[in-house]
Amino acid sequence: MKNSHARYAVLLAGGVGSRFWPQSRTLEPKQFLRLERDKSLFRRSLERIRSLVPPHHIYIVTSPLYGDVIRSEAALFDIPISNLIFEPIPKNTAPAIALAVKVIFDRCGDKDAGVAVLPCDQMITNKKRFSGLMRYAFANCRDRFVIFGIPPHRPATGYGYIKAPADGSFGTGGVLRRVEKFCEKPDLRTARRFLKQGSYFWNSGIFVGSAGVFLSSIRTHLPALLKQVSVAAAAGAEGLASWDKIDPVSFDYGVMEKTRNIAMIPADRLGWSDLGSWQAWDELQRKDKDNNLLLADIVDIGSHDLTVLGREHLIATIGLKGLIVVDTPDALFIADKKKSEDVKQVVEILKKNKREEHFCHITVKRPWGAYTVLETGPGFKIKLVEVLPGKSLSLQLHRKRSEHWVVIQGRATVTNGKGQYRVRQNDSTFIPRGHRHRLENKEKTVLKIVEVQTGASLTENDIVRFQDSFGRTKPHQFILRS
Repeated sequence: MKNSHARYAVLLAGGVGSRFWPQSRTLEPKQFLRLERDKSLFRRSLERIRSLVPPHHIYIVTSPLYGDVIRSEAALFDIPISNLIFEPIPKNTAPAIALAVKVIFDRCGDKDAGVAVLPCDQMITNKKRFSGLMRYAFANCRDRFVIFGIPPHRPATGYGYIKAPADGSFGTGGVLRRVEKFCEKPDLRTARRFLKQGSYFWNSGIFVGSAGVFLSSIRTHLPALLKQVSVAAAAGAEGLASWDKIDPVSFDYGVMEKTRNIAMIPADRLGWSDLGSWQAWDELQRKDKDNNLLLADIVDIGSHDLTVLGREHLIATIGLKGLIVVDTPDALFIADKKKSEDVKQVVEILKKNKREEHFCHITVKRPWGAYTVLETGPGFKIKLVEVLPGKSLSLQLHRKRSEHWVVIQGRATVTNGKGQYRVRQNDSTFIPRGHRHRLENKEKTVLKIVEVQTGASLTENDIVRFQDSFGRTKPHQFILRS
């Protein structure tokens, strides 16, 4: 592919994820956790791609649940708001990719433009190696897909595999291998055979191709989907209505497994992991002489191969082996490391029983600050609300509850009905049910209040917004306009 053709990137950031529970929740999934030192996996994904693709060519497909954090991160990287695509309902990867590529092509009109599709919940530690492989993929994707295959170092059963023999290379040099077939996640015996044969690679989920290659392949193998996303892309915000009719399907199954013209780059030395389980994360960490990783306030006696994460409580352990312990303010998870993937079953049970522990943490982050649920009971809820300097909550009302606010730090500016007034530290105010109200922090320090809610409904659904600094007074648009 000629260098004159533009490069684009599609970042997939809508996955809910349950394999890192109790740290990951529906409102704070894996891609937004700081599992890689001080930055989230999503932030790292943006940092890796920005040296290869200009900000106005980076597109992000996500869920409306993550609108606040996505908008904030996109602004830091100068990504236009019109490049954000919110799926009202997750439909797996094929619809998300098809829609994003269709939007890109409709805007640029260049079928030879290079498009890289990148999951945002992976760890890649060798940024220089990644950049080199991406440049090579962009340069060779005009007439084919180029994908990244990870050389396996163990018989993993949690990954899909790609068969790409060394004698089936494209052109000279053997860098690009012809993909013979895709393989579903194997059982342990099959995975061991794959590892021994040497022609099998883990499927990284990274796809590069020209816009024309993407669209023609989708048209061939998923023609109905292409028509549906074309309607959605043309309709913009109105495309929400048509999204319900789309059948969920993965891009691997719906397109890649049926496409013959695919080349694979052996992506060795990439430092790649899809972090598919606590065990996968644990294998990447540095341990002490007893192979323990103790990231907590902990007293341990005689344990081996033990991993403990926690910040809230003193934890004492004696004589444990091969376990992972994750402690959060509202949930404690203990598992055999080899069975840690089964945490997904725990999350499904929590959903079935309508437990909030699968959905959010006790502390919920918001664009204006955060709130922490301190206590709940029949007809009441107590929160600690923290508002950042210069920020404000929306002008809103509640139909089924009233609120009592006590300022414990800073000074609040309160709109209550038709009036506005200040509330100082140690003072309080009352917000009756049905009153329009707003909480603002016009000071230079963090405002903290204790909020006591009383009423028939104490959920976040009992909020009617009239004005909001973060675009929450209207439903999320499907494709945002700049």
